[in-house]
Amino acid sequence: MNFSRKQFIHHCINTGLFLTVPEFLENCKTNTLSTRNYGQDGKDPIQNAESSGLRTPILKAINVGITAPNPHNTQAWKFRIINDKEMFLYVDEKRILPQTDPPARQIHIGQGTFLEHLKIGASVIGYKTQIALLPEGTYKFQEIGQKPIAKVVLEKDTNIKKDSLYDAVPNRATNRCKYEGEMIQKEEYAKILSLTKPKYSTLKFINDTNSLGTYKEKLKEAFTIETNTFAKHEESRIWFRYNDEEIYDKRDGISLRGNGLSGIKLWIVEKFFLTHGKEVWHSESNKKGGIDIFRDQVESTKALVLFKTIGNSLKDQVQVGMDYARFQLSVTSLDLVMHPMSQILQEYPEMNQLREELEKMEQIQSDEKIQMMVRLGRSDYQFLSPRRNPKSMILGT
Repeated sequence: MNFSRKQFIHHCINTGLFLTVPEFLENCKTNTLSTRNYGQDGKDPIQNAESSGLRTPILKAINVGITAPNPHNTQAWKFRIINDKEMFLYVDEKRILPQTDPPARQIHIGQGTFLEHLKIGASVIGYKTQIALLPEGTYKFQEIGQKPIAKVVLEKDTNIKKDSLYDAVPNRATNRCKYEGEMIQKEEYAKILSLTKPKYSTLKFINDTNSLGTYKEKLKEAFTIETNTFAKHEESRIWFRYNDEEIYDKRDGISLRGNGLSGIKLWIVEKFFLTHGKEVWHSESNKKGGIDIFRDQVESTKALVLFKTIGNSLKDQVQVGMDYARFQLSVTSLDLVMHPMSQILQEYPEMNQLREELEKMEQIQSDEKIQMMVRLGRSDYQFLSPRRNPKSMILGT
């Protein structure tokens, strides 16, 4: 079928086939691609590590670590291997988000999610994980990538038990769909919390409709601000993967599949509406379409959870990432889904006023920080964003 975009729209109008944004989002129930972690033996990252020649304990643990959630799926991790059981973790300074995450706070949260996934994976192969954060001290933004975030040492332990959250690792995914069904109940949240056992952050659960309405409006406003700020929206374009070929070639970044589209509706969008280039990306119609989709996502929220820390040091950011990783795995284990609402928490001038309004509403003290905010819900859609070959992240290879 070789329709032009104009011909396709004309055909849709004449046949009554024109699809609205909510109708596109209804496609959040089907997906045929499910391979994420590096390797070809299915979804289990340890099995994939072994079949891909990643046979030392540290490499097996790394292959679990890289399944962790991270901002814009940039996978900003690099490793210096010391021996079969030890390594240093660094931020990959080439994969940070200076426009939407100027202090690299979210990137450091993503270092914590990696470390927690690695630790969980190591327990499965019989190793206890010792993590020393900032072993060469803290550093400034300009020094990112030069000093390690952590030194990781695996120790064989015949008494260690497999972390029960590992069973959720192969299916963990950020779900950006329009959620369905009932609100998340307090009893369900209590189960999530009992599995998570947060160590470094305080969590706040919000599920009453009156309170949610206020938060929803602020979240939608934040996304609109980011979309309409050229440099911020351009950063998302750089990390956007336009089709399956790009998704599985680059094995990083964000995509329509990651936003809940698949099947015939995904094909229609890719074929007739989605093209490379700044002009289309920053067009008013494209930005409005993205905002409309986000608004539908937010309106379907079944609960919100805020992660707050008493400080905002690099160490605080990494540690809240550890809590966040366990929280999402706990959510996954209960057949629920979640989606981070990061825009309103970002630290750039255009967002300052809205972020400060949220902090005032939450009575945040001067040293405290809302590190993460997520929406919870129910959805049977699944897309597992692929991961790069971990060997490409190892320094000196």
